[in-house]
Parts: sequence; C-alpha cells; structure tokens
Amino acid sequence: MPAVISSGKKGPIELSTDHVVHMPSVREIARKSGFTLMMSSFIPMGIFYTSYSLSGIKLAVGVTIAWYYAGMIFRFLRGKPVIGAVMLGAGLLTVRAIVTFWTGSAFLYFLQPVAGTIATATAISLTAMTGRPLLDRLAHDFCPLPEGLSKQLRENSFFRHISLVWTMTYLINAAGTIWLLTNASLGGFLLLKSVLSPCLTGCTVVISILMFKRVMRRDNVTIRWGAAKRLVEVDVPAAGVGVPVGV
Repeated sequence: MPAVISSGKKGPIELSTDHVVHMPSVREIARKSGFTLMMSSFIPMGIFYTSYSLSGIKLAVGVTIAWYYAGMIFRFLRGKPVIGAVMLGAGLLTVRAIVTFWTGSAFLYFLQPVAGTIATATAISLTAMTGRPLLDRLAHDFCPLPEGLSKQLRENSFFRHISLVWTMTYLINAAGTIWLLTNASLGGFLLLKSVLSPCLTGCTVVISILMFKRVMRRDNVTIRWGAAKRLVEVDVPAAGVGVPVGV
C-alpha cells in the first residue's frame, strides 16, 4: 500500500515500506514548459528584433522590458503566484535596460546576462559545497515536494549531484553566448540563442528527471506520472500533520 508520511518534530514518519510519489503528467509538464518557453524566450526575442529593426536598440529594450513586466502584472491580477526566479529576472532585466539606455550598446545588453549566468553557476556550486544547495529551495518554486521527500533527497546528496549538472549547463550557456556575440550577426545571435538556449535547458531538465527517477528507484519509491488517485488526509496522533496519500 502507499506510504503515509507525517512531518512531525522528529522528522518524517514512514508507516510502510512501499512509497508512492504522484507527479504531474508528462503532457502537462510539456504543455506548461512549452508555454513558458514561448512567453519567456521566443516571443520576447521576436519583439526585440522587430523593434530593433524599426527604431534601434532603445525602443527594442523598452518594448521588451514592458512585455516582461506586463506578464508579471497579468499573472498577479489573475491571482497566479509570481515565483522568486521571475522577480529576480525582472530585477536583472531592469539593470540591463539602464546600462543599455546609458551606453546605447546592443552588445552590452546581451553581454550582461553572461555575468548573471556565471554568478548563478557560482552560487549553485558554492551552496552545494556548503551543504545548503540553492536548487533545493528553487525546486519548490517549480515542483512543490513533500518535506519528507525533500529531506530524503538531501540525505541522498541528490541536490548536490544535480547542482553539478546545472553548474555545467550555466557555464556552457555563458561560453556559448560569448561565442555567438563575437561571431554572429545580431539577427543570427537572436535566432540561435532563442533556439539553442532552451534546448540546452531542456536537455538538462531531462537529465535531472532521470537522476531523480534513479534515486527514487534505489530507495524503493514509485513515481506515478499523471492524475493521482483520490487523496485523503491522514492524521497521525501525536506525530504531526497528516500528508495526503493515494488510496
């Protein structure tokens, strides 16, 4: 039968040996990921290039940052959560816009994210080495995990290993961006960047999922993709708050 895990003061309590974790369906993940890529990569790149062709770098930057903030406001008005990564992206984009308006350089506009990418890679690797992986916290923004499962993944060094994968991804992204900036036209850069960067990220996501499934199999945890069975709340006396489990 599925495991019942209760998060109490002394940590998760396991009441059976067969663990089941319900995850969203692959189709749902792909749909949301495709929509996110469309809204955050392909459309902004198209808006930037069109505006740049019509009136130069300043209009292009202004329209792109307006698109980004409009998306945030729209989510807020619909009652959707605005995750920390989006807020951080808005702050970085604002800094890029200020520097670009000051210098008028398209090269600097696209070069600035390289510093942010390298800084992110550094933060991921350093926090993993100190035992407080940044990815452990960021993972909950995209796929909320039960505290018991999060603790189990930390104990298995999953977040430390996955941090190495994402560090390499960000460093490859930074190196590729510099190479494209120095060897391609602006149009070529926008086209290749909008395609290659999401592909690199997508490959890393697939690797992350495979590593996650491997750890789960090793710990005798079954992953069920798609709609879960009816969920019930199970209360464990004197142990803590019951966690929904499949029945």
